Amino acid sequence: MFDRVALFHRDQQGLSIISVVVAFTILAAVVGPSTYLIERSTQLSVASRQQVTASNLAQSEIQILNTEAAQSFSNLTNMLGTSSHTDVIAAVTYTITDNLYWTQGTSNPDGCNANMSSSQILEPILSASVTVTWSNMAPFPPVRSTTGYHAPAGYSSTTTGSLLVVAQNQAAGADSGLSVSLTAQNAASDTATTIQTDSQGCAYFPFLTPGTYTVTLGAPSGQDWTSPFGDPSPSQTITINASANTQADFTYAQAATITLVTPSISIPWQFGVSLGSTSLPSGETVYAPGGTNPITNIFPASSGYQAWLGQCYLYTSFPGTSLDSAIVALPGGDTSLDLLGQPITVTVTKSGKAVANAAISIIQTSTSGAPLAGCSNSLTQVATTDSTGQATFLAPIGAITMSVTSGSSSLVYPSTGALSTPGGGSIDVPIALP
Repeated sequence: MFDRVALFHRDQQGLSIISVVVAFTILAAVVGPSTYLIERSTQLSVASRQQVTASNLAQSEIQILNTEAAQSFSNLTNMLGTSSHTDVIAAVTYTITDNLYWTQGTSNPDGCNANMSSSQILEPILSASVTVTWSNMAPFPPVRSTTGYHAPAGYSSTTTGSLLVVAQNQAAGADSGLSVSLTAQNAASDTATTIQTDSQGCAYFPFLTPGTYTVTLGAPSGQDWTSPFGDPSPSQTITINASANTQADFTYAQAATITLVTPSISIPWQFGVSLGSTSLPSGETVYAPGGTNPITNIFPASSGYQAWLGQCYLYTSFPGTSLDSAIVALPGGDTSLDLLGQPITVTVTKSGKAVANAAISIIQTSTSGAPLAGCSNSLTQVATTDSTGQATFLAPIGAITMSVTSGSSSLVYPSTGALSTPGGGSIDVPIALP
């Protein structure tokens, strides 16, 4: 009995030792990974804080570049390429790398009249990329931050020049949405480039090879535009110099149409029509050859227009004209305008009887009857008398001499000097053929 109990007691002790071994094994299996996780979590927390620091450094570097750009754009161009510097924070060394390079831009919302920059397609952008790395940064990637800067219109490099195009309408307002084409005349490496004016009416071409260029404006699609000189697609020849900005100014507006209101009498349109406006640069007048009515492609001058028959006189240079007040032609619209001329009724007789089918011809002259330089010196038939011997027509403004012919009989009127034709009331001219 004693031996059996003793044996049983030894067996119980053996089971206790095994249990302890198993327990320690399980504890080691649990505590080991947990300790690793705690250590790893601590490491990640530190790395995360370092990443936040790197992000702050990247943003701070961008702010430094912004300040440089605001002070002088040349500060940035002097930094083109890649450069690095280090910063030590909490015993960690951070490497900040700047990379500045030119890229093809898209648009910039600021107008060149506001702050000398522009919103043109093809405008290059100075791109800046900041990269921050640090030791033991795994598993995080480098921190990157980017931005871009538009070159101001007045900026140019030492080897290239720039062109600022400013387009204004008849009221000195901005012309937006116009096409602006730039073509190099003597630089084979440059091709024609077309961009659009921005909301300020500006187009900017930076970094041009020095040389001679042609800059041309084009109207928005589906619209007719014109310059004060009547050019639907005005252009200028400009010279680009290194380290300089060239400015080309244009006045350009949507074209107007003028429909002439005329009296119900014969009008010799072959004398043409003059449109006068004191704000036009071309000697106050625009001529409509052949007297076309309506007259299209008219610059909508802000001072308005007056119209008169003939092209030999400026109304301001001939005293006594009776023009109506100037009428402003609406851009893109059709404006009615009275045509000034001198109504003349000629009554032709011979031996006291009315002469039918008498040909009446006139020529524009000076007030003394002398020929006018730049005007036709040939007689132009303007009317034929009816059965009552009368003919009524509108004579051009200025002065004329008249020739009346019937068969072999003819007469020049007046015999000396010229007949003044200032406009206004009708003039009756009796002609008695010899």
